[in-house]
Parts: sequence; structure tokens; C-alpha cells
Amino acid sequence: MINKQTQTKIALVTGANGFIGSHLSCRLVEQGFQVIGLYRKNHSNNPTFNKYVKEGKIIPHLGDFTTFDYSQIGYVDYIFNVAGKVSVWGSIQSFMDVNFIGAKRLLDFAKKIKPKCFVQFSSVAVYGFYGYKDLPETGEKRPFKNGYSISKLETEKLVKKQCEEAGIDYLIVRPGNVYGEYDYTSSHEIYTRIKKQKMLICAGGKYKSCFVYVGNLVDAVIHLALKQEAHNTDYNITDGNNETLKEMFTCIANTFNVKPKFINVAAPFSKMTAALVEGWYKLFRIKKAPLITKFSVWQNCADYSFSIEKLKNAGYTPTVSMQDGVKRTVDWINSLEQ
Repeated sequence: MINKQTQTKIALVTGANGFIGSHLSCRLVEQGFQVIGLYRKNHSNNPTFNKYVKEGKIIPHLGDFTTFDYSQIGYVDYIFNVAGKVSVWGSIQSFMDVNFIGAKRLLDFAKKIKPKCFVQFSSVAVYGFYGYKDLPETGEKRPFKNGYSISKLETEKLVKKQCEEAGIDYLIVRPGNVYGEYDYTSSHEIYTRIKKQKMLICAGGKYKSCFVYVGNLVDAVIHLALKQEAHNTDYNITDGNNETLKEMFTCIANTFNVKPKFINVAAPFSKMTAALVEGWYKLFRIKKAPLITKFSVWQNCADYSFSIEKLKNAGYTPTVSMQDGVKRTVDWINSLEQ
């Protein structure tokens, strides 16, 4: 247990050894924090994270944030709730049982220790896929009929309500499509397909997207957490490039030194196929996620970009360009083949 009187800033990060969590944990260490990491598997794909654990800069706790006994941790200055179920498939209840209940238990802990700030990682998916260009945080939240999106919005409401009632500062951050090194969730597959010139693209990739390099994301979150006047509100976090899907994929292909060659699928056909496949899976109660879903198709068949003016007004502007972020990710993909 860590004593509240220590001069070192202490941060609890849930999902600490995952893609985003490991980058956040390492950046916190590099900014002088003592990090307490809660995670389920005793390993990370991020070698720097594993190094910091061995050096005692990250204190590991193995456990599920929906059942973990937080009393063994003691006081922390900041709580970063990164953990959660992330998938394009599954029942609403299965997501609520993890994302909502996990946050609720963490909030119960926060009420006892009164941290300086409770940071909840949400998603721009709470807005839904209705064709957005530079949508601000005040935009209507109409999540797609998907357990992930709905659970994220309900968890946002819970965090805001309980923190306000308990007098705890909070932040709700909504990342766009996060990419970067050690991302086996989406970046690895997308980059590998583009490298092999086997990447599908909807509607010619003409619609705007909302990518955010993981380094920019964690820097933005830490900046907001440390700036008290930026607390008690919500922020969209993207790189702010306003790029189309084709522009992003072309940048990736060029960085791999391969011809930007994509398999184009018309939007109506993509939507019809996704709806039919999902209907089939639901009819036969197949739990495994299908290769194509309405969630993944719909967000690429309409503009899906978000304003970060509020983030900039809070004093943070992304520092890593799309070209540099893509190069770092490409270098990681190439290193896996050596």
C-alpha cells in the first residue's frame, strides 16, 4: 500500500498492459509518476512496459477491474480507467457487465480516497455514425445499436453523475480510431493488409475519418489530467488532420513503399452484406464475431470526423504528424518480420 504523504505523483491505470494502457503507463513513468498497473495477464506486448515493471517503476496488480479488491492499493492521485471490453460484436449486457460495472466499482474506490482526478476513457462511437464533419463535444450522442457504443455512453453518464455527487474532479476522453505500435487489435491487421495490397475500402475511401496516434492520445490525456482548470468536462481526442480513409491508407502504403492498391466495395453493397451476415449470426446465435459487421461498415460509409478545438483551447495540440505516426507503426510492423 502506498502512503498518501509521498511526494511522488501516483497513478492507477486499469488495463495497464494493453495497447493504450501500456503507452499511457510508460509516458506517466517518464513524467515522474509512480504507476500502479491493474491488468489480467502478466505480460505486455510493449517491451518498455515490461522493462518498467522489472525496474519497479510500474507496480503490477493482476486482477479483473470488475472484481479486484482496491483496498490493497491505498491512495492514488489520479485514476485512469482504460480497461474494458472492446469489440464490434456481443450483447449489450455482456458489455455493460464489464465496462459499466468495472467503472462503478472503480468509482466506489475513488469516493473513498478522493483522487485529484478520475479519467474515464470513452469513445467517439457514442455519437453514432450519421455523417459528421468536425463534430464538437456538444453534438448529440446517438450510439449505434452496438453493445460497445451503448455501454460507453452509459458509463460516461455514470462517471459524470457520481463524480459530481462525490465532489471528485473527472475527465471523459473520447479517442478517435487509435493506432500505433503494439496494437494487435486493429493496426496490425490493417497495416499488414495494406502492405500485401489486400485491403478492402468502402466507397473509395472518400469519407473523412478520425485517426489518433497513440502517443498523441496519451500526451493529451496526461496534459488534461494535470491541468485542473481543464477538468469536469469531456474531450474529443484525434490528431485533427481531417483526413479521408483513402488519404490515411495511401500514407501507410507509401510508407511501406508499395503501390496504394485497395479493393473498393460500394457502400450500399457493404451495408447489405454486413446486415445479412449479422442477421445470419444472430439467427444461429453464433458468439464469434463475424468478419464483417454493421458497426465496422457504417463508420466507413459516412464522414466520421470530430472537432478538437476544445482540446486545443485547453492547451494541447497533437505533436506527432500523421506521417511520423504512420512511420513509427510501419517500423514496428516491419520489425515483427525480422
